[in-house]
Amino acid sequence: MRRLNKMFFYSALCILLIATSIKAQLETNGSFENSKLGVVTGSNVKGWIIQTATEITSAPIFEIINDNAIHGNNAIKIVVNGIGTNQWDVQLVADSIPVKKGVTYNCSVWAKTAKASAQINFTAGYYSTGEIKAIRPANLTTFWQKFSMQFTINEDQKFIRAPIHFSYSTNPGKTIYIDNFQISEVDPGKKPVVVQAESGKLGSNYSLLSDNTIKYISPKTNYTGLASPGDTSRIATYNITFPDSGTYNLFARIRVGANGFNDDSFFYAKNFGIMKDTASADWFFINGLAAGGFADTSAIVDAPGGLGNSVWKWVNVSKNNFAGGAGVTLSVGTDNLNKTFQIGSREDGLDIDKIAFGKANLLFSVNCLENGLPGKTVLKAVDSTLIWKGPAIASGQAKFLGNTEDPPKNIYSKYWNQITPGNAGKWASVAGSIDTTKWNWNTLDGIYNYALTNKMIFKDHTLIWGSQQPSWINGLDKTEQAKYIEAWIRMVGKRYPKMDMVDVVNEALPTHNPPDGNNGRANYKDALGGNGTTGYDWVIWAFEKARKYLPNVKLLLNDYGIVNDNSATNSYLTIINLLKSRGLIDGIGVQGHRFEFERADTNVLKSNLSKLGATGLPVYISEFDLGNLDNAGTPDDAQQLSLYKKIFPIIWKHPAVKGITFWGYIDGQMWQSTCGLIRSDYTSRPALTWLIDYVKNNPTDVKNISNSLPANYELQQNYPNPFNPTTTINYSIVKESNVRLDIYDILGRHVQTLVNGSQATGKYSVELNAGNLSSGIYFYTLRAGEFTMTKKMLLMK
Repeated sequence: MRRLNKMFFYSALCILLIATSIKAQLETNGSFENSKLGVVTGSNVKGWIIQTATEITSAPIFEIINDNAIHGNNAIKIVVNGIGTNQWDVQLVADSIPVKKGVTYNCSVWAKTAKASAQINFTAGYYSTGEIKAIRPANLTTFWQKFSMQFTINEDQKFIRAPIHFSYSTNPGKTIYIDNFQISEVDPGKKPVVVQAESGKLGSNYSLLSDNTIKYISPKTNYTGLASPGDTSRIATYNITFPDSGTYNLFARIRVGANGFNDDSFFYAKNFGIMKDTASADWFFINGLAAGGFADTSAIVDAPGGLGNSVWKWVNVSKNNFAGGAGVTLSVGTDNLNKTFQIGSREDGLDIDKIAFGKANLLFSVNCLENGLPGKTVLKAVDSTLIWKGPAIASGQAKFLGNTEDPPKNIYSKYWNQITPGNAGKWASVAGSIDTTKWNWNTLDGIYNYALTNKMIFKDHTLIWGSQQPSWINGLDKTEQAKYIEAWIRMVGKRYPKMDMVDVVNEALPTHNPPDGNNGRANYKDALGGNGTTGYDWVIWAFEKARKYLPNVKLLLNDYGIVNDNSATNSYLTIINLLKSRGLIDGIGVQGHRFEFERADTNVLKSNLSKLGATGLPVYISEFDLGNLDNAGTPDDAQQLSLYKKIFPIIWKHPAVKGITFWGYIDGQMWQSTCGLIRSDYTSRPALTWLIDYVKNNPTDVKNISNSLPANYELQQNYPNPFNPTTTINYSIVKESNVRLDIYDILGRHVQTLVNGSQATGKYSVELNAGNLSSGIYFYTLRAGEFTMTKKMLLMK
C-alpha cells in the first residue's frame, strides 16, 4: 500500500464532488454540535472529512467528546499514534465551504494539546489548485488558543476546503483538541441588498414581463398624480432583511420606454413600512430618469449619469432626483433589521428589473449592484489634525461614555470606554433556529472579546424585548416558551461571565414593546407570569432568572420616552420599585434618542432624573443621539452643536447619571441619519469637538465635601504627595465663582484642566489621575474670581 498523494487527493475529491453533486453546507458544524459522541472516521462527521495515509500503521483516533470544549458542548479529540511522510498524511478537513470570487473571509479555529509542544497546520485551499493561506506550524499549548487568518478568493471557485494537518514529528503520543471552526465574510454590511422587482407583492396595475433572461415589472396604465400613487393597485410591497443598521441609498435598475420623458417617473416610500396610498407626506416622486443612469460595469452609480431610453441602467435615486435636487435616504436601526418597503407606479413605459439598497457612506459600481459585491469607501485627503487620536473621551472620569457597535471598528477605542452590542445581543440575532446547538454567537462573541481586550465596560443589550424575538417562539406553548427563554438567559450568563451589566428587559411599559403578542410583537408575556398580582409579574420573572444565572452582573431595566415625560417616569418607577424591593435591580436605563430630548423642557429632564436618582440606583443614559430637529434634511453642524450644548450638560452633570451610551457615531452608519459625530472620512463634526473639550473641562469626580460655608478661599496641599498615579486636591470657594483648576509641568506648560465652570460656595475635592504623565514636579493653580493660588506636587512612578 502506498501513501496518500496530495495531488491525487485533490483530483479524487473533485471527481467525488462532481459524481455525488455535493452541495455547500449551510452551517459548518464548526463546534461539532451536530455530531454523535464517540470514535469517528471518514466522512461521518457532518461538514468534515477525516483522512489518514494508508502507510501509517499506528492509525490516529478521532473522537467526538463533550467534556473539554471551548465552544458549545462538543469538541473533537485526536490521539496521534503515528505519522506519515507528509504533514497532511493525518488530517481533518472542513469540507465544501461555499465562497465567492473577490470576497474576503475571516477563518479561525481553536486548538490545544494535552501535553506541551504539539504542532498542527491550519490551512485553507482550493480543490483544484491548492493552498490559499496557512498558519504553518501552529504551536499548541495546554490551554485553548485561537488561530486566525484572513484571505480573499481570487479564482472562479464556488467551494474551498480547510484542512488541519497533524502529521508532525512532535505529535506521536500526543492528544490534540479542535473546536469552534469559523469562516465568515469580512464586514458583510458593505454589500448592497439587491431585490428582484417581481419578488414583491404586486398591485393589480403591474404587469410581470420578461426580456430574454430578465424578469421585470411594468405599469399597465399611466397616472397623472405627482404627490402619491393614489391607489393601492399601483403599489408594490417588499419584505427585506438588512445585514446591518445604518443609512442606505436606494438604487433601481430600470429601462425608460421609447417616449423618454413621458416614460420615466415613479414613486418610492420616504420611510420603511406600509405607506398610505394617497398621503403625499409618505411618498417621494422621482422624475427625469430619461436623462441619467449607468450601464458600464465599472461605472460608479453615484452622480446622475447620462444614459437615455430603451436601455437597462442603474440609477441612484436617493442622491439624484434627475429633474433637480436630491432624493431620500432610508435609515435602518439596530433594533429591527427586517423592513417593509414600497414603490408606486406612475408612467406605463417605465420597466423596473431590480431595486437595491447600499450604505450611504460607500460607493457602488454597476458590477457591485449586479453581483452583490461590496461597495468601496473613497476617502479624500483630509487634515489629520481634525481626526481625534484618543484617548477615549471619558478616560479617567468617574462616568463612562460608550457607544454601540456591530462589530467593533479599529477606531472605536479612541473615542469610547464602554461598549454595547446594538443588534448582536438580541435573542433574534442569535437564535435563528429552535435548535440551541445552531445558535450563532459569533458577532456577540467578537464584541465581548473586544471589550475584554481593550478593558472596556461591556453592557449587553438585551435579554427580553417584545419587538425583536426569534420567529419560532410564538408557535410554542407557554411551558416551552418559558423553558427556551430561561435557557437563553442561562446560556448568556455562562458564555459571558465577565460582562459588567445587561438590559434584562427592554421597553416593558404596556404601551411600549412588551412581549404581549400585539402589533406583531412576541407573545410570551403570559408564559413568564403575565401581569399577575403586581401588574409586572413577567418582568419580575425575567429579573429573577437573570439574577440566578448572571449573579455578578449589574441588572438594568431599559425604556424610552421616560425623563421627558412626567407620567412615563412615574409609571417606570412602579416597575423599578417592584424590582428594588426584591433586590433584583442594580441600575436604571433611560433611552436618550433625539426625539426624546430635542424639544424637551430641560427642567422636566432634571426633575425626572432626580426622581429616578432618589431610588438610590445609578441611572444610565442608554441610547443617546442628537442631530437635526426631526432628523430632517442633511446633517446640520450648527443645529447639532446647539442641541448638544443644551442637553448634554444636564445629563453629564446630574449626580444620578453614571454613564452615557451613544447610539452610533459615524455618518452613514446610524439609524438617525443626521446624528453622526464623525464624518465618513473620520474628521470630527463640531459637536464632537465641543463634547471632547466639555468632558475634559467638567470632570465628574469633583465632590462637595462639606455643607459648611468656608470663611476664606483656600487651596490645600494635595494628598498623598509624592503620589503615583492618583492624588486628591481640596479647595474652598467663598462665593459663587467661575472656577478653574489647572495642572502645569515644571516648564510652565499646561497639562490638564481638572475644573472649569461655575461653582457655588463650598468645600470641594477633586482627584487627579496622572497615569498618562511622566514622573516629575508639577504645579496646580486654582483661579476663582479674583483669587489665584499655586502649589507644587511630585509624581513618582
